[in-house]
Amino acid sequence: MTAALTAQSARTLTLKECVELALGNSAQLKKARLDRQGVDLKLREARSAIFPQISGVINVDYFPILPTTFLPGEPFGSSSEFIPMQFNQPWQTTGVARLDQAIYSEAGRRLAKTADVSRALYDLLTERTEDEVVYNTATVFYQSMQTEQLLRTANANIDKLSTLQRMTELQLANDYAIPIDVKRVQVARANLETQRANLVNTIRYLHQTLQFLCGLPFDVPIEPVSEISSPSADSIRFAGYTLDVTQSVEHRLLEKNIALHRLRKSSLNAEMLPDISAYAMVGTQAQGTDAMLYDNKQRWYSVAAVGLKLNVPIYNGFRQNRGSDLLEVEALKLEADREALFQGKELEYRQTLSQLEGARQLLKNQEANVGLAREISDKLMLQYREGVVSLTDLLTAQTALSEAETNYWQQVYGYKLAVLKFLKASGRLDELR
Repeated sequence: MTAALTAQSARTLTLKECVELALGNSAQLKKARLDRQGVDLKLREARSAIFPQISGVINVDYFPILPTTFLPGEPFGSSSEFIPMQFNQPWQTTGVARLDQAIYSEAGRRLAKTADVSRALYDLLTERTEDEVVYNTATVFYQSMQTEQLLRTANANIDKLSTLQRMTELQLANDYAIPIDVKRVQVARANLETQRANLVNTIRYLHQTLQFLCGLPFDVPIEPVSEISSPSADSIRFAGYTLDVTQSVEHRLLEKNIALHRLRKSSLNAEMLPDISAYAMVGTQAQGTDAMLYDNKQRWYSVAAVGLKLNVPIYNGFRQNRGSDLLEVEALKLEADREALFQGKELEYRQTLSQLEGARQLLKNQEANVGLAREISDKLMLQYREGVVSLTDLLTAQTALSEAETNYWQQVYGYKLAVLKFLKASGRLDELR
């Protein structure tokens, strides 16, 4: 990074360091990990249903009119068939403590199997988020390196034109050149100055983006550094790579989602099966003619009970059937996505591999082109000093060299980006960590 971009010492960062910082500070990744923790908490919440459920209730009731009960009249010597009678007192207090314990529920047993699948699913979501963070960070890193190299090339060309401008001004002073020659050099230099200013702004933007991805403060300047690997060595290494779609994060996510839908459907179907639970209850009751129920004179009567409860669902309006059909449709959609994934991943792999080979060949061609353009420019510079060629020919040659160098460095990092896309398509982004 140039002195124009920062007045203080910049922090150098390699690609590996940027990736490590991004993985440690990514808000998106932190959220994914919190979602994973949330799954464990939800599973614990669901498991709490198998533990005893204890509740306590205290009721204070007032009956302005007591309920009437009809009793047979014969035991009371009455000629009437039934005698209306009122029991209890207007004020009643009841306290009950109850314990319920689920013994067997087929729906709950089947649903419990989703715990491991849910954990694995969110682990894969976290892994996918990590890959996205690595890919985005590496992309910005290489774009930043590419733009900085273009800035170095522009600075070098500006220095060449500055030297040429001084030479032309000296020739003009000695009547070996005309004013239009000096102006031509000034125009060419002004164009490069504009290009340089745009590159400086682009670098500042990319550095800020990289600082954001890495969780670094914006007031601390950074300087990405990277070694350019040999394309031929990369080709040998990549030749041994093969595509295994079943090991991709996307395929494993679909597999877990399908399994989860199947388990949920099985659990939903089991809701129509009986479940058994046990209960125990103990309580006490007091009655009186006024609200002073806690007077020492009041008499309290206790009650206790234990038992088993068998719940047999008979008809629920086919709610379970409708829900089961919906889950089956969702599972079939996921299976269709899985089938399409194989073709999609194969297409992506083949396209990125073709792009990689094309980028490698273009880089080779551009490297040869830069050498040729530099050779022509150097020869014309010598001939210009000797007065053999015109300034126009020299400027044309230097413009061609500038374009060749720009294209070369664009292709260098275009190749690196092609490598990045290939690693993503082949599921090997972990090599960047």
